[in-house]
Amino acid sequence: MTTLQSLQCYLTELSNRYSATICIKDFTGFFRQNKEVFNALSLFSNHNAPYCVYVKSNRQCQRDCLDMIPKMLAKCTETRQTFSGFCHAGMFEYIVPIIDKDNVLGAITFGCYASESTPGNKNFHAICKKYNELDFEKLAVLYKNEPQIPLDIEMEPILLSLEFIACYLANLGNQYTVTENTAKLISQPKSKIEDQFLQNALAYIKMHLTEKIRIEDIAQYCNFSTSYVSRNFNKAVGMNISTYINKLRIEVSKTYLLTSDKTIAEISEIVGFEDLSYYSRVFSSLLGIPPAEFRRRFS
Repeated sequence: MTTLQSLQCYLTELSNRYSATICIKDFTGFFRQNKEVFNALSLFSNHNAPYCVYVKSNRQCQRDCLDMIPKMLAKCTETRQTFSGFCHAGMFEYIVPIIDKDNVLGAITFGCYASESTPGNKNFHAICKKYNELDFEKLAVLYKNEPQIPLDIEMEPILLSLEFIACYLANLGNQYTVTENTAKLISQPKSKIEDQFLQNALAYIKMHLTEKIRIEDIAQYCNFSTSYVSRNFNKAVGMNISTYINKLRIEVSKTYLLTSDKTIAEISEIVGFEDLSYYSRVFSSLLGIPPAEFRRRFS
């Protein structure tokens, strides 16, 4: 078992034992650059508590959830140590910053607990009043069904273990390019939900380009419905997801054709096409000549 697999097992056990939702927030892009790291820890990339899922079914509330990220980053940058609090929807959690030198790369959140002492402006009554499309009775039941803040356990050892994991992830972050400057991110106006979606969708496609990519997988990664993904990707990029993926794969295959001695069948498989004839058809439709002619003419 690798270190990352052991870490996945430990976080899963910790989550199950304390009925907690564990989420790894990536403020800078380091987490998504390492395919091995992301695949091992993708279980912890989103809040999936039933209450949170229902609250975020409201589009405006989803925007407000995204707005919590720069606020969390600002707090992590200010305190540079573990802290706790309620999110805008009334869920309680602990926040453990992931820090590399002067840069806050991300954070580990632990909890997503309900509480009888939720601040009045953040409880489910306030949420339902603010987002009146949500059903009050359903919201109340879901919130009350979420695990309560455990008062009978000693949190310090748990938080120390999460701080150790944060250090480990920060060291991994040392190996990759930080794609966002945290100070710049704090000062930016709130990003539109569509921008966040597109960034995540393109990142997923890039990481899994040579594998079979389903729209359901992209939707799960981005925490949106498949219909939202299909509609808004086409709107933002100007083509559907399949066409975009095929174009990227053809671009990668062109490099193999010109710089390697691999057969066309091997290249087709390497870049993610399961069928050689389909690869040839797509290549010809995009470039006007088949792969063999492209190699002969431009090598």
